[in-house]
Amino acid sequence: MLISLADEATAADWIAAIGQAVGAVFTAAAVAVALWIALSDRRRQTRADSEKSWREARMVRVGGTGVREVGHDENGYQYELMIYFTNYSEQPIFDVHAEVWPSGTAVDKQPSWAVQSEIVQPGEPAEPKRYFMMKVSTPTPPPLALTAWRLRWSDAAGHQWCVDEPRQIQPQPFKGQAPRLY
Repeated sequence: MLISLADEATAADWIAAIGQAVGAVFTAAAVAVALWIALSDRRRQTRADSEKSWREARMVRVGGTGVREVGHDENGYQYELMIYFTNYSEQPIFDVHAEVWPSGTAVDKQPSWAVQSEIVQPGEPAEPKRYFMMKVSTPTPPPLALTAWRLRWSDAAGHQWCVDEPRQIQPQPFKGQAPRLY
């Protein structure tokens, strides 16, 4: 009976097979480490972007509201209603909405009075403190009573922010929630 040398496993064959198996294990480990590094970098970048957006949003200063009666006629009493704010950040803010709910309206509905600006550049409105102004009419005599108000905007990264209290120092993320009562 003839036995070929090719049919017998030699020590070199066993060493080569073990080397290939170890190489496959280390290749899989290298792929896992590369994926872990990529995911960690992505999380770190997302966190850094969120922190930058937070810092920029804190630079939009909202000073509260002001009301001035400007007259009355057959339609009721007219007022100029102002929401004071300034964009001190380095980036423009977009889709800026000043919204007001007069007394007796539900805050879970659309605001009764609102003004909007597509873009507010850094440093605008310029000092002295400026405002979004809306002219409104009500059948009730002065003083004008409000249920709630809110200033909301989007930053350059697309995050949405809002301020809805006169003494609120820092903005909060806007996720469609109703404003807090005035």
